[in-house]
Amino acid sequence: MILQSSSFYPILSHHIFWNSKSRFQLSVDTYEYWVLFAVESGSFAYRIGEAEGTARMGDVIVCPPGLSFHRSVIHALTFHFIGFTLESLSSDTLGKAERKQAVQLQLAESAYKLNIQHRNRLAENLKILKKHSLNTEDRNSYWQNHVLNDIWQFCRQTATAPVNQEMKLTDPLIEQAKIFIQQNCYEDFSMHNLAAELGISPVQLSRRFQRSVGTAPSRYLAALRINKAKSLLTETRLSLEQIAQACGYSNGFYLSRIFTKKMKISPSEYRKLNRV
Repeated sequence: MILQSSSFYPILSHHIFWNSKSRFQLSVDTYEYWVLFAVESGSFAYRIGEAEGTARMGDVIVCPPGLSFHRSVIHALTFHFIGFTLESLSSDTLGKAERKQAVQLQLAESAYKLNIQHRNRLAENLKILKKHSLNTEDRNSYWQNHVLNDIWQFCRQTATAPVNQEMKLTDPLIEQAKIFIQQNCYEDFSMHNLAAELGISPVQLSRRFQRSVGTAPSRYLAALRINKAKSLLTETRLSLEQIAQACGYSNGFYLSRIFTKKMKISPSEYRKLNRV
């Protein structure tokens, strides 16, 4: 769904980041304000009004006030919960209710799921939200509200954005896979789990990733980790064992083997050559 109305903008009321939530405390709730769920990983089934659906990694669900929001976790859910109000740019109070109703009808037509075409931009926004989620200072509230507005307005702007050939060839599922890898690349990681998360087989993941990105997902993951290792080697005095742990590798020996194969130089030699 692409929001067509430009007469409203969101004002953030509160934001909570939930990590690996196995179940909702309330299977159904009705809010007095607008609610947005932005999923980083996992999935949940939901029903809002007469609309039903499943939200997965990279999806954004919006529930208007006064509607029952039924939800059930399918896979352990990591997501952002945002409460907000919608304010009008127009001084026409008589037409405000009608315009707000039009927004709700647009949402209902898409089962209350926003159309996020540029997943990388969404991922960056969610990183900012996560960074400021535990701090209540005014400047952090400013950044959280800025991110919320960016998500909201960007959904509207994509209605008229030109779609070039590169955009047409983008595989939305693989864009989700890239975001997931980027967000979890320094942790214990399984491509089998990622494939299951996306609802496809590991073979399908590998083939579609190769076709869309130009490299295998395992190579994409390794490149992110090696780049992190390169930065830590040149910018810190951490031991190889510590760097391995920070980059998602089990031990320094394994990191050294992978690093040397990729860079044609050992980690210690790389550190000596690039230290300034």
